[in-house]
Amino acid sequence: MDRRNIGVIDIGSNSVHLVIGEYYNNEYFQIIDDVKVNVRLSEGLSETGYLQEDRMQYGLDTLKMYKSMCEAYGIEQVIAVATAAVRKAQNGQEFVRTIKEKTGINVEIISGEREASLDYLGNINTLDIKDALLMDIGGGSMEFVLIRDRKKVKIVSLPVGSFDLSEKFDLSDEVSSKKLKDVDAYLKEIFASVSIFEEAKGLPVIGVGGTIRNVGRIHRNLIDYPLEIAHNYRMNHKDVNRVCELASSMNYEQRMELKGLSKGRSDIFVGSSYALEFVMDYIAAPELIISNAGIRDGIIFEYFGYNEDNLVYDIFEMSLVDILLNYNVNIPHAYHVLKLTQTLFEQLKPLHHITEDVSKILKASAMLHDSGIKIQFSNHHEHSFYIILNAGLRGIEQKDLLLSAFIALNHRTNKKIRISEEYVGLLQGDEKKFIDKMSLFLQIAEYLDRSMDGVVKDLHCVIGEKTVELNVLTTAHSVFDDMIVSECGKKFNRVFEKDLLVKNKVILSER
Repeated sequence: MDRRNIGVIDIGSNSVHLVIGEYYNNEYFQIIDDVKVNVRLSEGLSETGYLQEDRMQYGLDTLKMYKSMCEAYGIEQVIAVATAAVRKAQNGQEFVRTIKEKTGINVEIISGEREASLDYLGNINTLDIKDALLMDIGGGSMEFVLIRDRKKVKIVSLPVGSFDLSEKFDLSDEVSSKKLKDVDAYLKEIFASVSIFEEAKGLPVIGVGGTIRNVGRIHRNLIDYPLEIAHNYRMNHKDVNRVCELASSMNYEQRMELKGLSKGRSDIFVGSSYALEFVMDYIAAPELIISNAGIRDGIIFEYFGYNEDNLVYDIFEMSLVDILLNYNVNIPHAYHVLKLTQTLFEQLKPLHHITEDVSKILKASAMLHDSGIKIQFSNHHEHSFYIILNAGLRGIEQKDLLLSAFIALNHRTNKKIRISEEYVGLLQGDEKKFIDKMSLFLQIAEYLDRSMDGVVKDLHCVIGEKTVELNVLTTAHSVFDDMIVSECGKKFNRVFEKDLLVKNKVILSER
């Protein structure tokens, strides 16, 4: 198997981060390690203009460890970048030279504009969205990218970040309304001269960076959200306001105990989260879309050829194929089951009455229903449920991902659907019935291709008063017709109140 790999090191103002990825046979990519150390290079920078000796030593020790990790993985290419803290510090270049001398790692100090461009690449290739204002809050800067029709229209980098706000306005412990008013006035003065915000009016905000991921994690804890998936988690303005007000009402010790807030951000969280809330208010953003992608992802996409002139065309499809290959799914069988499931869905619309676009849900559940076999065949539907939720499928909303997982979980039973109690709160209205119907179509489709050789070429469903006749066009007699009725018939009658009949018509084999 041909394997290419890459290590990406991001020396940020708060943390130093290493991501290691592998690309197999020019077919699929996966992250195999991801580690972060809170070095806090920005500590003391705004007061002195210099990186502090103890912070630089901590950074060097971290990079030595990363160098050893890259060697252990046999990494061919290591790309290291430094952002705002090193960029702003008077001794930043000296620090980079020391890193080269002590570790052998070449570090590029990138501009704020380059940082924003990499943020854009990392996000536009992992989120299915056309128009947005991307906002990255780092320890020493804020980057903004105006996105229209997936294209980067304008970028702005402001030399103020979470450390700057916390130190300038004394926000690390007790926070008064007077301090927040001062922050408000300060941000208004900065933003007034930047046109990007006027052009972004009414757009959703894509939120990048540790602060914004913490906002999402705090909110998920507040509402007992059962999915611990940061990427593409969505919050409205009221949700963001709730988190920000909660944090600013606490002192440092109380924030240290706030569920979802990293302890290493307890002293810098109020200023940066307030900046997020301010931006959403300033542009009247209807929604915050939290992203787990950033400049590291942008570097990786760029390295493998997905640049601004060659964006990932279909995020969902590419991500889906990555998972199929990673879990050794029988791809011809998966695509044939998908085709048969789609046919059943279309022809039985008079029975199921589902009118909204569920194409991604149907595709994810059908294509990945056997992914759990990689773990164990018996009860593989249960493993498929876990894989669908946790394999990092992109380009699909979290609710639709959960529905896909439940459809796959329930495709091997004629009993009533299984819904884990922890997820019940996320399902609304007729969504349980939706899972029941879709898992039934998937179950029938899988039996139709149980021989896994694509002998079923087409279906024609005839809906009668008391029955549904499934006319199967096949190139061979199927031994599974009776099994379809015995295994799916009872469920079909329960769901649609009609009996299921199966008739085979053998046609000449295709040559």
